[in-house]
Amino acid sequence: MSSTPHSILRSTVFGRVIWACAGFVIIALVLLWSISGALVWHMDAQQRASILDSIAYAQEVYYGRGSEALIDEEIVEDGEPLWDDDLIYEVLEHEAQLVVLRDVDYEPVAGFPGLFADVGWQVTYLDHPEIDEPVRAHLALLRGGETITIGEFLPEGRAATLEFAMAMSFALVLIVLPLSLFTGYLLSRSVFNRIEGISQTAAAVAAGQINSRAPESDRYDEFDRLAGGINRMLDRLEALNANIEAVSVGVAHDLRTPLTNIGGRLELISRNRNDPEAVEAHLTAAEDYLAQILRIFDALLRLGEVEAGQREAAFEDVDLSQMTRDMAEAYAPIFEDANKSFQANIDDGAMIAGDRELLEQLLANLLENAVEHTRDAAQVTLSLQVDGKSIVVTVADDGPGISPANRGRIFERFYRADASRSTKGNGLGLSLVKAIADLHGATISLDAEVQGAVFKLVFPRRD
Repeated sequence: MSSTPHSILRSTVFGRVIWACAGFVIIALVLLWSISGALVWHMDAQQRASILDSIAYAQEVYYGRGSEALIDEEIVEDGEPLWDDDLIYEVLEHEAQLVVLRDVDYEPVAGFPGLFADVGWQVTYLDHPEIDEPVRAHLALLRGGETITIGEFLPEGRAATLEFAMAMSFALVLIVLPLSLFTGYLLSRSVFNRIEGISQTAAAVAAGQINSRAPESDRYDEFDRLAGGINRMLDRLEALNANIEAVSVGVAHDLRTPLTNIGGRLELISRNRNDPEAVEAHLTAAEDYLAQILRIFDALLRLGEVEAGQREAAFEDVDLSQMTRDMAEAYAPIFEDANKSFQANIDDGAMIAGDRELLEQLLANLLENAVEHTRDAAQVTLSLQVDGKSIVVTVADDGPGISPANRGRIFERFYRADASRSTKGNGLGLSLVKAIADLHGATISLDAEVQGAVFKLVFPRRD
C-alpha cells in the first residue's frame, strides 16, 4: 500500500498528533483564562475594597455629623452639591469616584444624578449622553430611608486583559491549532513513510520475498534501529531457511545410499532365502547401513540440542588442560596406527565453565577429522595455550589444507569438500564443533595464513 494522504489522515500517528495539538490548545486556553481571570479578579477585588472603604467613611461622617457635613466634605465638587455632565469628564479623567446621595423619595440631593444602582453591588452605566463606560457601584441604605451610592469606572486594565485573552483565544483556535495540525501532518507523513517502508518489507517477506529488507538511513535513529533489528532477523531467517534447504538436501542425499543398499540387501535376502550364510551376510550388511542412518539422525539430534542451548544448564567447572591432555593420550595410539605423527603441547591452568561431554565431543571431531583427511606420515599437532584472558586450542596438520573455495562452507551441515561425497562421514562433524564452540562462548576459525588445515578455538578464560 502506498503512503497516500488519505492513509496518513487515517493513521494512528496522525490521530495522536490531532489529540496532542488539541490538548496543547486546550491547556493553553485554560492557562490563559486562568491567569486572565486571576488578574481581573484581583483588579475587581481592589476596586470593591476601595468603594467599601469610601462607603464606610461616608457612613461614619453621616452618622457622626449628619448629611450636611457629608455633602460639604465628601460630595461637593466645584462648590456645587449636584454635579453636572461636565464634571463627569473630570472624574473620568482623574479616575475619581462617583457619588450620589438620594433622599427617601430617591431624588438626588448631592452628587451626580445620572448614577443609579440597586442595593448592593452592581455594574451599571451612567445616565449620560456621551459616556458609555461601565461603572461598578454599591448602594448603601442610610438613616430615614436615604441612600448613598458610590461607584468607579471599571479599570482600563480589566478590559485590556479580557480583550487580550479573547484575542489570544482566537489566535490559538484559528492560527496555532491549524498551524500545529499542518506541522503535525508533515511530521506524521515523515514518520508514516518510515513505518510504511518497514510494513512493505514485512508484506514482501510474507509474500515469499525473503530477500527483502527494510530501508535504513544514515541517521541511526529509532526507526533505523528498528529496521536494522528487523533486517538482522531477516538475515538470520534467510540463513536458517538456506540451512534447512541444505539439511534437507543433505539428509536426502546421505540417506539415499544406505536406504538403497538396505533395499538391495532385502531383495538379495528374498532371492537367497534358502542360503543361510548368504542371508546372514546380507542381514549384517543391512544392519551396518541402518547403523549409518541412525548415526546421521543421532548427530542431527545432538546438533539441534546444542544449538538450542539445552545443555547450558548443566555447565560446571571444567579443567580444559587436563581434559585436552586426556584426549591427546587417548588418540595418540590411533594416529600411530594410521601412520601419522602426533604431538601435544598443553599449558596448565585452563579452567572454563562448560559441559565436559560436549567439549570432549568437540575435540574428538577435530582429531578424527585429522585422522581421516590427512595424508600418510602427516604431522598433526594438538596445542593449548593460556594467553591472558583467553584460552587458545589448536588442532593443526601439515597437509594440503582446505581450498579457498571451500573454507567458507566447512561449518555448514552436510557440507563436504569433495564433490563426489565419497569419503567417510556425513558432513555434520564440523557443524557440531561450531555449535559446541558457540554454546561455550568460543570462536572457531580456520587459519588461512599457514600450510595445512589449522583449526583454532579461542575460549574465554574464567576469572
